[in-house]
Amino acid sequence: MRILIADDEPELLELLKLSLQNEAWVIDTVGEVKDAKGYLDAYTYQIFLVDRTFHGKDCVQELITYGKDKNPLMGILVLSALGSIDEKVQGLEYGADDYLEKPFDIKELRARLMALSRRFVPKIKFFEDLEIDTQSKKIKKSGNEILLSSNEQKLFFYLLERESIVSRDEIMDAIYDNPENITSNAIDELVGRIRRKLHPGIIKTIKTRGYLIAI
Repeated sequence: MRILIADDEPELLELLKLSLQNEAWVIDTVGEVKDAKGYLDAYTYQIFLVDRTFHGKDCVQELITYGKDKNPLMGILVLSALGSIDEKVQGLEYGADDYLEKPFDIKELRARLMALSRRFVPKIKFFEDLEIDTQSKKIKKSGNEILLSSNEQKLFFYLLERESIVSRDEIMDAIYDNPENITSNAIDELVGRIRRKLHPGIIKTIKTRGYLIAI
């Protein structure tokens, strides 16, 4: 999952990036409006966090509209020290999907981000020159459809759905009817074939732990 955070407090940006970034979440941070627009142009974000007073309320409304125009499925969470009911209502009326008052507990922020990510799961995902339709299970590379074998497809979309590190044993249990007859080398070979067909960096190997989808 990719998240963009816009705030004009550098210390808070650094804290949020350190607190939220993990193997499955890519966190980008910006302190200027033009940079926020640039990132929204360059990447497909699942969630956009923006401070309620980021360079003025008008800029926040403009950015929310800009982000939604770029990606209608992107979830938007407004962070603010302004906690009155009127402020919350106005933030939601701007087009935000959730509102979290400062100061907040990082655990609550994570929970809200997870809730937003479940509500705004895009049908189409992108990685480099790949276009991945999570509903039809079709994958295109530079506009051309790529065919995966049955087990390659099961493994790839299982990792895509999990969005976290998955062990070889978990993969075997998920994609094979008789996993006790499968060796871990078979999983490694499947991953290798997927990388060759799609992109070398599409699946990351996490040493001693398993695999992680890079999207």
